Amino acid sequence: MPMIEPQTLVKAVEIVAASDDRAVEVLAATLRAELDMIVFTCSEDDICGVKPLAQTLGVNLYLLSSNGGCLSLARDPEMALGLVLAEVTGE
Repeated sequence: MPMIEPQTLVKAVEIVAASDDRAVEVLAATLRAELDMIVFTCSEDDICGVKPLAQTLGVNLYLLSSNGGCLSLARDPEMALGLVLAEVTGE
């Protein structure tokens, strides 16, 4: 699976940050449609020990990797094949 181009990651962060809709499922659908990328969603409470690629109002963005065939969160943008949008509650 090809890795995400750096400019695509920048565009994804811009889209999420600029959106008036903060629902992660809506944002994920937008990224899938506009950037043709793999996007998963979850709650920020489900993430532990990994720094987000970006933090926006109500939604943190994490890099998704497939190292060794297993999906995991990544720290290295060069290893990213998709994104995880984590809904932040209680802000």
